[in-house]
Amino acid sequence: MLQSSFRRVLKLHFAPERLALSFCSTSYSFSPSPQSQTSSHNKTRDSNSSNIQEPTRCVFRSRVNGLLRSIDSRILAKGPDNVETYIHDKISVAKFDNVYRSTMFNRLIRFLLERDLFKLAISVYKRMLQEQFFPSRDISLRVTAMTEIVDDMADAFVTIRNVDISASGNMVSVMVTACMRAGQMSTAERWLKKYESDCMEQGIAPDAAPYAGILDTLQEIQPENSGAVEATLYRMRSEGVAPDISVFNTLIRSSLACREYTKAFGLYHAIMVNRSASLLPSDLTFKKLFHVSRFLGHKRSRKHKRPDNAVPPRQLFRDMVQCHLLRTGNAPLAHSNIISVSCLHLALRTFMALEDYPAALMTLRAFDRFGFQPNLQTYLIVITSLVLRIKQELGHVCRAGQYRFADFVMHMRPREPPDIDVLEWRIHHEEPVVELSACVGPETVTHLLTLVEPTASSQSETAHAARKRLPTSAIPTVDMLTGATLPSSSQALSLAPLVRLLRKMTILSLFMKAAGGKREGWNWKVAVGPILSGAKEEMWRDLELLPESRPVTKRKRRGHIGAKRESLPFSASRVRRMVKKQTLQDVEPRYLNDRNHVI
Repeated sequence: MLQSSFRRVLKLHFAPERLALSFCSTSYSFSPSPQSQTSSHNKTRDSNSSNIQEPTRCVFRSRVNGLLRSIDSRILAKGPDNVETYIHDKISVAKFDNVYRSTMFNRLIRFLLERDLFKLAISVYKRMLQEQFFPSRDISLRVTAMTEIVDDMADAFVTIRNVDISASGNMVSVMVTACMRAGQMSTAERWLKKYESDCMEQGIAPDAAPYAGILDTLQEIQPENSGAVEATLYRMRSEGVAPDISVFNTLIRSSLACREYTKAFGLYHAIMVNRSASLLPSDLTFKKLFHVSRFLGHKRSRKHKRPDNAVPPRQLFRDMVQCHLLRTGNAPLAHSNIISVSCLHLALRTFMALEDYPAALMTLRAFDRFGFQPNLQTYLIVITSLVLRIKQELGHVCRAGQYRFADFVMHMRPREPPDIDVLEWRIHHEEPVVELSACVGPETVTHLLTLVEPTASSQSETAHAARKRLPTSAIPTVDMLTGATLPSSSQALSLAPLVRLLRKMTILSLFMKAAGGKREGWNWKVAVGPILSGAKEEMWRDLELLPESRPVTKRKRRGHIGAKRESLPFSASRVRRMVKKQTLQDVEPRYLNDRNHVI
């Protein structure tokens, strides 16, 4: 009943004919009047816009971009409620009068619609019509539909007054947030009160979805209104609404936007202390905290001061894996809203920005453990982070006796086992594989891609590889990474090359710290072991997958000579014994004759 009622109430009241009339209402009148003169002037100005030379068009486009940036900054600073006068002043004829004015209106309305600022978009749209400009068909349809839907909100409330909506929390959330974005706060309040009264009559606690939507919308339209946020939380408490993860995520995002890092991490600690099957962090929670950890990890950052209750990125990763296994019942390949490819990418980007290559290596391990396939974005995160570090280090003057990470990378040859003495000698004698300069180009990317190749194999491994053709690792090309060519949708990229690259980067970081000092009896293989095991201990301790929960992959492997074979059927086993016995009988006399001959 409820769904059919809402389908009938929210049915758009305009027909295609009405849309055509509203769209054609902007057509110009040919009667001699001042309005028609203005109309013909704007029509001429629109027709001249197509004849603009490219340099002039760039100037006009730049002015519109600057206008949109200034409006965006004003919205972030003052909020959307106090920006309408500012917008109309900026787009006045006195300040913006040129042949690009019609395009400016269309771009500004689209800009406001993308930010759900419907009230402002409708206001600018009405001014565009008053100045007798043609809106684009897409803009006209969207604004007209939005106007009709917003008008239907009040009519829908009147029609639905006698219908129970206590079991429709998500629908109420949509209604309330749409009214808030349209500036109809009184209608939004009536919807919420109706929902709360229906829940009270049914003797159930309201769902948290409407309140989460209110908090999220307040963050968008009134980010500085902390009083409204506190009032919403107090209202939830008085109504007996238990906050879910969407409420916590909204509060965490609001705190991070205001740089209240202590409050944001305090909310995360509250989630982890009270976590249960119904309250667990989601991938949005970890994305926000991983993102801010990139800035809090830099000790020289003045804008972002690390709070005392901040959670280290490695601990965040461990909590993410632990919550995923708790949600799925220790089934890593099962789907959950906690671990996703985008979340793993953000964790990988965070560790790469912090130059924590062992942790990045452990993050790549999660792709295989949780059944995710690396893609081009995975390679871009690793390669781009390394290129940016190399570019930053090469842009600074290197003092005498100082070793940089970029020096070791640029002097290392493909398929070469790491050797600190060899690399240090090449650095002293200036024999880089890639020319060292502050300008980092595609040749640097090419060099990094060559380092993903495995090191030179031993003689026995080479002989074994000659007998058996091993599968080649699929890696992207330089053109794919630079965007010159698009990767094939059917091509699957390998994870092993990135693992080899990050292992080498971990070793080179260790070489950079040990270079120039006394290294008598120092073995880098012994030193790098605790570094990798320490990262594994922090990020995967007590989280090893059970044998039955590990992904099973069937691979055809060729056994080595002398390997234990499975038992044969009885008849086949008897034939093999007979052949073996006959062979020994033939060989034994020949062996005895040769022995007597030697004696």
